[in-house]
Amino acid sequence: MHVLKNLSWQIIFAAFLLVALLRNLLLPIIADDYSYAFTWDGEHLGNLLDGIDPNNFHRVESFSDILVSQWEHYFHWGGRTIAHIFVQFFVWQGKGFFDVVNVFMLAALVILIFKVATGLTLREMNKKFLVLILAGIWFCAPALIIATVWLTGACNYLWTSVFELLFLLPFALAFWRKNFSVPLPLMALLGLIAGWSIEPGAAVTVFTAFMLCMYFRQKNNLQPWMKVGFIFALIGFAILMLSPGNFARMELTNALEPDELIPPDVQWTAEMFAINFVMGFLPVFARELVLFVPVVYFLTRANRSSDAAKFVLIFSAASILVLLMMMFSPEFPERAGFPSTIFLLVAAAAALKEILPELEKIYARYTKKINLAGTVFACVWALSVLGCLYVEKDLSDQLDARMEYVLAHKNDDLIIVPPLKIPAWSGTFLGTRTWDEPTLLWGGDLEPELKGNRNITFAKFHGLKQIVAAERKDG
Repeated sequence: MHVLKNLSWQIIFAAFLLVALLRNLLLPIIADDYSYAFTWDGEHLGNLLDGIDPNNFHRVESFSDILVSQWEHYFHWGGRTIAHIFVQFFVWQGKGFFDVVNVFMLAALVILIFKVATGLTLREMNKKFLVLILAGIWFCAPALIIATVWLTGACNYLWTSVFELLFLLPFALAFWRKNFSVPLPLMALLGLIAGWSIEPGAAVTVFTAFMLCMYFRQKNNLQPWMKVGFIFALIGFAILMLSPGNFARMELTNALEPDELIPPDVQWTAEMFAINFVMGFLPVFARELVLFVPVVYFLTRANRSSDAAKFVLIFSAASILVLLMMMFSPEFPERAGFPSTIFLLVAAAAALKEILPELEKIYARYTKKINLAGTVFACVWALSVLGCLYVEKDLSDQLDARMEYVLAHKNDDLIIVPPLKIPAWSGTFLGTRTWDEPTLLWGGDLEPELKGNRNITFAKFHGLKQIVAAERKDG
């Protein structure tokens, strides 16, 4: 009998959230969090480019500071206003507040995936649905530490995924229950926020809402709140994509930090698509392949429900569309594929709902073998969790030691600290579920150059003159 069979879904869920809380508590503010601790310096290259002048920085100390900052951010860096309002709010208010709220957002994401996919109430949740969703997030979502734990990353990926699914929930409930309605002002607000989230997630949210509207129109059930929701999602998406900062950022990055993007001379060429495919599309898609199993199994059934098949296909297409869209970006970090996994999880859970009776029969025939496989899987999952916690506790100790040293040398003209180190086995066995060396090298840690933006914002935040990290040694 596999170990998960003896646990209720509530206990499994609570354990997952406890791990999430521990991971949040182990990570202080880091990397871009320091840049967003200050009002955005739109007139002087912003807060995230090397060589910025700390004398122009002003700490966020009020809501009005955040609003002024995001106005500058929108016109000089990018349109992710909703996400970065939360980033700046939590850096201002303190990491402890974020740690708690972020766990609730992760819980909301899981519940929303379940409800959008099935239309069922929470009382109808069971371990099959929960384990699929939790395991899908843990093993299939790209750059998990960045997208769900790190403050700036979580507000950009986890939180916006919650907003997007919250907007799509009324459409899903109307699909599954047939008689669901939402007040027009609420739907307008949800649509605006979902559309004004982050580029790939917002785009597929608009696509999904449009496809569901077409479905309801075909069924002669297209209601006013659906039209209003779609229109405001489209408006939010337009606000996001037409931000002058999107274009200003690319121009500045190409000119001053070309290593951050695909080189300007090969952008939107066959070489760019090849790089994006190898570095972004392929690793994310390969990680997600297992989630297509219930989808394909359901869609190839002769007696499948045609309506349910349309629902599964819409969310599966949205998942793939995220990755296809990012192929046209001059930068395709794996974390950008996070919305792809979330939409695919909705499709997989919806398919699971339809094939559960058949799976019960299969389980009855192969109980012992399935229980053994379940036990092995639970052990692998537990070892993976323990490995991540070990890496993150070790990193937390390094950061604590760094701060102790920094405070002891606060008045030095230049503070040199050792770079953060990750166990050599972490990347092989844990991947990007936790911190890895490339992540620290390209954005997570301080830099060996005095003019590095992470060094400048760190020094300004802690009242230092100058700080650098020593050069990393290979191996």
